[in-house]
Amino acid sequence: MGIVGLMWYWPDKEMTRRRETILTIILAVAVSLVLNRVVSLLAPFRDRPMYSIGANAPTFEWHADLEHWSSFPSDNATYLFAIAAGFWPISRWWGLFFGIFAGFVAMARVYLGIHYPSDVLVGALIGIATSAIINREPVRKLLAAPILALEPRYTPYFYGLFFLVLAELSSGFPNARRIGVAIVHLFIGYDR
Repeated sequence: MGIVGLMWYWPDKEMTRRRETILTIILAVAVSLVLNRVVSLLAPFRDRPMYSIGANAPTFEWHADLEHWSSFPSDNATYLFAIAAGFWPISRWWGLFFGIFAGFVAMARVYLGIHYPSDVLVGALIGIATSAIINREPVRKLLAAPILALEPRYTPYFYGLFFLVLAELSSGFPNARRIGVAIVHLFIGYDR
């Protein structure tokens, strides 16, 4: 959130374009996570390495936050690399910094046995590709410009909602995901 705040308020001639790109990053992360879940549901289920091969099981009790979802592809890698790829067009340094951060997080998840390297690689590719497609000029102008136009007219509401969305984004959309899981269980029940 700090990087987004810094880029959002940095005063220069690129401020409008940068703000539009930040708004498309939010959309890119959400779309990439949905695509990731679709791939996960279509691919054969893959148990996490810590359970299937006993690879570096953490010494602490670890609970998957999203029930027993497949390890493939990594939601975490998708999410972090989508953000890094979104930062790249507006600031190479912040994009590189966040990409390195995403790489370290991904390696840690492999080391802890939460994911296989292929889970992380495919997740990263989904995030990068989705972000690259959504951050194209026509898409950015079509989607982000109208939202950004609301900022001067409805400033308190805009920033209140923006803060809530950034809070969800910074933590990987946990509340939105739990609501989504609850909606799925509403239709298929809890016994599956």
